[in-house]
Amino acid sequence: MIIYIISDEKKGHLSQTRGLASALLARAMQKAPNAPHAVHEVSIVGKTWFSKLCYKGKDLDLPRPDLILCAGHSTHLAALSLSRHLRCPRIVCMKPSLPMGMFDLCVIPRHDMPDGKAPASNVFLTNGAINNIKPCPEVEKTDTLILIGGPSKEFNWDAEHVLNQLSTIVRTCSNNIVLTTSRRTPKDFVQDVTAACPSVRVEPVEQTGPTWVADHLACAREVWVTQDSVSMVYEALSSGAPVGVIEMPRKKAKNKEKISRVARGLNMLVADGAVCTFTAWAKEHQIPQTGDVLDEAGRTADYILEKFPQLVP
Repeated sequence: MIIYIISDEKKGHLSQTRGLASALLARAMQKAPNAPHAVHEVSIVGKTWFSKLCYKGKDLDLPRPDLILCAGHSTHLAALSLSRHLRCPRIVCMKPSLPMGMFDLCVIPRHDMPDGKAPASNVFLTNGAINNIKPCPEVEKTDTLILIGGPSKEFNWDAEHVLNQLSTIVRTCSNNIVLTTSRRTPKDFVQDVTAACPSVRVEPVEQTGPTWVADHLACAREVWVTQDSVSMVYEALSSGAPVGVIEMPRKKAKNKEKISRVARGLNMLVADGAVCTFTAWAKEHQIPQTGDVLDEAGRTADYILEKFPQLVP
């Protein structure tokens, strides 16, 4: 199977398409070990709206694809144009800005749909955005990993509130504790957490590499993620570790009846018992073990190969 990823070079979008492409190739190689299998990333960064609308891949020196994946609104036109020209299925890994019927399949997080249901036969719902995190059962689990976000469209930043929760977690934890920040974390928080929790090893995001989170998730016995960092919650769940949520004050909604996609997704996870809020954890100081590992890339890949059997004859 030859897969093209139409890329805007954004980390979050590439995590989705690379994760799905990797799962697809793993299955394709099992079914057809002697066939050619490869993933090629095609960047559309710098292309104009019109050039994407008419894109036929004439600048590419690559084997003809069996499937085209894309994520990110700016990739839609190029993916549609190229797939029409090369006559292969096109799959978008998000709720598209263009009509869903223009794609052969839309892989959409269920929290992006108001009622959590697929509106059409070409929509496949996932639990959160697909990522490329996989469990590593052969690695010894020794650490408590803490992933800190920051102020966002939905959540205010209250350093004292976060530090109080961290202090309680640290006092009751016998594991090695490793904490990292994000681009949104206020700069003075590293100093604050170092002073409040000196036993915690703090590695600011500026000192980490592109695989830092994946590498540390592999060693995590449990993971704590701030409430604003939904993508990190799903990555932590994909690692197989129990996941706790550090609570943050929510901003007042302009429309009291409207629930945001972030809130909807977290509410679903809490209701399913997939994650444990700090408030719930504080009652027994234990994150419940669900035994379930999130593998949305694998589940989606199985569905795609069933829906498009021609991809692996």
